Amino acid sequence: MTEHEMDFEELEAMVDPAILEALEGPLAKLTQEVDILLFVAPGCSVCPHQVKAVAALTLASPLIAAEIVDVMSEPELAQQYDVRAVPTTVVNDELVLVGAKHPLQMAEILLAREGPEGEKALLASLVESGRIEDAADRLLYGPEPEAVLHAFLDLWSRSTLQDRMGLSLVVEEVLDQDAEGLDGLVPLLVAGLQDGSPLTQDPARKGDTADLLGKIGHPDARPVLEALSRDPNPEVAEAAADALENLEEPE
Repeated sequence: MTEHEMDFEELEAMVDPAILEALEGPLAKLTQEVDILLFVAPGCSVCPHQVKAVAALTLASPLIAAEIVDVMSEPELAQQYDVRAVPTTVVNDELVLVGAKHPLQMAEILLAREGPEGEKALLASLVESGRIEDAADRLLYGPEPEAVLHAFLDLWSRSTLQDRMGLSLVVEEVLDQDAEGLDGLVPLLVAGLQDGSPLTQDPARKGDTADLLGKIGHPDARPVLEALSRDPNPEVAEAAADALENLEEPE
């Protein structure tokens, strides 16, 4: 299968009418055109599921168009989009989804792109797909820096340990490029550690947040880290104490 745009007959043959009916309501809320590139490969057992999901989206909304790309037949295009696994779904040349998603989940993601959750959906997709440098560039050079920082905070605040591993790689990449690149995140993290937000509801996440503040190294984090160094959880207290050693001295 080479790159081609799916036609109406192909779509109808793939789509479960019940799924299509369930999609039409949510996707009626779309206001922007959506261009999807779906990268697949022969012998991929998961790819047909994502092909069906994308076909359903395309049939459910006139604003959605899709092309399927065989990575074996179009290696240069796959390299251009840094495709590392199949299926990989690229939405409007920026949102990247790896693996198969249920059509309704895909619809939720497309709708989130248009609303206040758009930056979070984009940043999450970049981290999930291993595009650490792209995620770092988004934090450093995104068109709405404040929105990207809030998106990072939201992802971090509700993260699992595995999620934080990916987000920590993004942090390291940002700081390698610009030592002050995450200074704007510090007041958001400090406020989250003081207001009973999700940052404080899991000791592992709280300790990792202390460690994150230490990596950023801004002196404004000192008061909250000093308080955390007396936390009843010894792992949180140790992480905060270690982070304090990394802080810049206040001017």
